[in-house]
Amino acid sequence: MMNSRWNNSSALLSVAAISALALSSCAADDMDSDEEEAQPTATVTETVEAESTDSTDAPETDSTDEPSAEAEPTDEATSSPGAGGEEGVYQAVDAVNEEYPDAVVLDMDTEGSAYEFTIFEAGSEWELDVDRETFEISNTQEDDIDGDDQRDAEAVEIDFADALRTASEESGGSPEQADLSEDNGTVTWEIELDNGTEVHVDVASGDVDRVDN
Repeated sequence: MMNSRWNNSSALLSVAAISALALSSCAADDMDSDEEEAQPTATVTETVEAESTDSTDAPETDSTDEPSAEAEPTDEATSSPGAGGEEGVYQAVDAVNEEYPDAVVLDMDTEGSAYEFTIFEAGSEWELDVDRETFEISNTQEDDIDGDDQRDAEAVEIDFADALRTASEESGGSPEQADLSEDNGTVTWEIELDNGTEVHVDVASGDVDRVDN
């Protein structure tokens, strides 16, 4: 009888011991599982902190070091309508051509207070001044033209401005005076330049007829 109770007690103790071991094992597994789940969180936190630190330590770019487009120098020259000189002569000629598109220049003089022109248009001769600053035309006077001047004017086939440029390129000077004339059967513009050279330009071909120094 006592052996039977002893055996029962031993069996109960064995069951209790096994149960305790099982519970202990489960608790250990749960702890391991919790630690494994917590580990990735710590890793993510460290990574974020590291990235945040790198971003904070990164040097800032100073935008003021970049050159400004407004500070760059420009090579374009500033010119005014009243600059005068050689360019002023051509602007005066352009003003005459714009106002009198069918006219022929009989003579030009740049030495006065204004650019002075004599032109032939519609059977009449006109004298006019072109302002040196504004290039406006004023003081227009109409005169009768003689037969020789009209014949010479009707022989013109090239632009007066082109004749001035040809003379300037030939002698290296700037045009100051010009007269339409006929010499030995050839009608030319006799163009006097500021270097003392006189260039005769054929009004039909545009070629240099001769140069007088």
